Amino acid sequence: MIEFSLQVEARIIRAVLPELEKLFALSVKGEDFSEILPDFDDPDFKEAWIEGLKHEAKDDRNALARLLKSPRFKYGRVELEESDVDDLLRGLTAIRFTIRKTSLKEVSDEELETGMSSISSKHPEVQIGYFAYLLMAEVQERLIQEIS
Repeated sequence: MIEFSLQVEARIIRAVLPELEKLFALSVKGEDFSEILPDFDDPDFKEAWIEGLKHEAKDDRNALARLLKSPRFKYGRVELEESDVDDLLRGLTAIRFTIRKTSLKEVSDEELETGMSSISSKHPEVQIGYFAYLLMAEVQERLIQEIS
């Protein structure tokens, strides 16, 4: 079992959880593996490849869902089985991509990487998206530290 506490205040976690749940649902609907497929001439192989990707994505989503639904997560506690680490890391990456493409689409990479000093002047959707993005980043970084 891997367990650790986040540095983010519990009130911030509880504030962004509803947005994360909404974005989680959005990320599931937006799956499109056609952009990452190699050029296959064999339709059966292509179908098997896509089914494999879908199965792995489902495992990733399930690991992320368990984290988001954990009663302790809203208080900043992360607990997971070691067997879920890889799936959760991929699930965290997927939700961060979704946040980046939706809530933070108007934010430049430079502004995001330098900490968005102008966060208070941003639209509330951008603010909550930014905090959700940071929360998922912290979980990801801490998880990597724990397994290293």
